[in-house]
Amino acid sequence: MIAGVDGCKRGWMVAQSKGWPPQEAPALAVLPGFRAVLHATQACDIVVVDMPIGLPDTGCRACDQEAKRYLGSRGQNRVFYAPPRPTLRAAGRDDFAARLQAAQGNRQGISQAFGLLAKLREVDAAMMPDVQGRVREFHPELAWRHLAGHTLASKKHSAAGPLERLRLLRHLVPGLDDLDTAYPEAAGAAALDDVLDALVGLWVAATIAAGGKDARRLPAEPPPVDARGLRMEIWF
Repeated sequence: MIAGVDGCKRGWMVAQSKGWPPQEAPALAVLPGFRAVLHATQACDIVVVDMPIGLPDTGCRACDQEAKRYLGSRGQNRVFYAPPRPTLRAAGRDDFAARLQAAQGNRQGISQAFGLLAKLREVDAAMMPDVQGRVREFHPELAWRHLAGHTLASKKHSAAGPLERLRLLRHLVPGLDDLDTAYPEAAGAAALDDVLDALVGLWVAATIAAGGKDARRLPAEPPPVDARGLRMEIWF
């Protein structure tokens, strides 16, 4: 079993499958918390999560910088710098901005990083170095570029982005056109891009589980670890 996980407004969109390409429609669910995700996916060999795992004490992660370069000018703004760990203790937006300024030296990405603060805390509290062998960080935009061979249109600003992603998956994922009727609760609790990102996560999880050359990681060399022993890396 493998799983792809993407954060959504009501929690976490989780897609699970026995393999890739799936032989049947993947199971979809929206779970309220990250510990619930870990429990629901405990039978999975590999789980990939679209959320930073491993945070620097100061500065920026090398994997985020490499990810921006990989996506190029068309997509680099879709990767935000994971905030340093001291920001997790922020009491509010102003405190977060002050902590970010002190630890990272700039205020870049405050809005996006602060908006994900609750989920960042969830993941950081649940992850341990031994868990990271099975649960890996991935980035959907890097995965889409890897799968398509080029950076896709933004999925946030027009219909072109979601349509490109649907076309890529339609011949790979059985029942893709019927997921809303097969899993109405999950489909009603998450946006289309959350579902698509969780599904492309299945492909990344499968490549990692297979241990072949298709599994890619930033950085390619052994990654640095943070103060808690978590690797700072992105799979795609």
